[in-house]
Amino acid sequence: MKTTIYKILILCFLLSSCENKEKPVYQMKQAEKPQIKENGNQIIFASLPPYFEVWFASKRSLEGSVTAPARVAATIYAGAEDNKIILFENPEITELYSAYLQSVAHVNRDTEFYKRVLDMNQNGAATGKELLEAKTGMLDAQNEMLERETRLRVFGYKPSELKVAPINTAWIVANVSEADLKHIKVGSTCQVEFNSYDNEIFSGKVVAIGEVLNNNTRTVNVRIAIPNPNDEFKSGMFAEANFGISENDKIAVPNTALITVEGKTYLFKRKSNAFYRSEVQTEKQLGDYTVLKSGVNEGDSIVISNVILLKGFSFGY
Repeated sequence: MKTTIYKILILCFLLSSCENKEKPVYQMKQAEKPQIKENGNQIIFASLPPYFEVWFASKRSLEGSVTAPARVAATIYAGAEDNKIILFENPEITELYSAYLQSVAHVNRDTEFYKRVLDMNQNGAATGKELLEAKTGMLDAQNEMLERETRLRVFGYKPSELKVAPINTAWIVANVSEADLKHIKVGSTCQVEFNSYDNEIFSGKVVAIGEVLNNNTRTVNVRIAIPNPNDEFKSGMFAEANFGISENDKIAVPNTALITVEGKTYLFKRKSNAFYRSEVQTEKQLGDYTVLKSGVNEGDSIVISNVILLKGFSFGY
């Protein structure tokens, strides 16, 4: 049975080699049967096969990008008397922000009232009961404002940021996975592509990173500001945000070295004419390379071509 499997694997390998006209590969003249040891973890050939190209693992600096789905969450316009109008995509946030502004006004009003009553009480013109009632009203207003501020922050908006939001600006919210969040910093630039504008790329700036992780999607809202003087971007528009990232001094291997079996990732290391299967933990794919967390050390000889053949020998299919 095993002999039949090996013959089938060799035949598939030869057929795939013949189809690759751009880069000819070594074609075996005869079916060489390697020794399979340790349940497929070790594959030993009688002599070193020339058709397995190797790559020496080393730390390197890599550049790539993180792509995240996004949408226009709010647009900011000039209002009357130096005020601003913020149109949120979510009506609930619009209502909440309006209620928050009312709370701020109530806090200011009740705080001033308390100060007056306190002064009157100190001069004998107000009773202790009146002072207590004034203080209670001020504290209630403060708690109401704090509750609404907390809800705004859950949506990803700090009142202090809303207060200084520049007019003629669109806010884009990208849903960035928690694994990619470490690559994104406030103040960094990114590129945004909108479904409504084919083949156009707009430059944006990261202005805020959310404080709450979505437990269902495991993402965090990253807010991007884009100039919008001509009102091109409307609240609710869909987009895609691309964040440039870099990894320094990380061990990475070519993507061609990796195979996946039953949810686990492996590669093969070569030592002389023997090949060893090694399970690895991956971190991120950047272009033609994949950054590894574990499973490979600097200087290891990693097989990067015809890995599918070793996979067949190792796992028996």
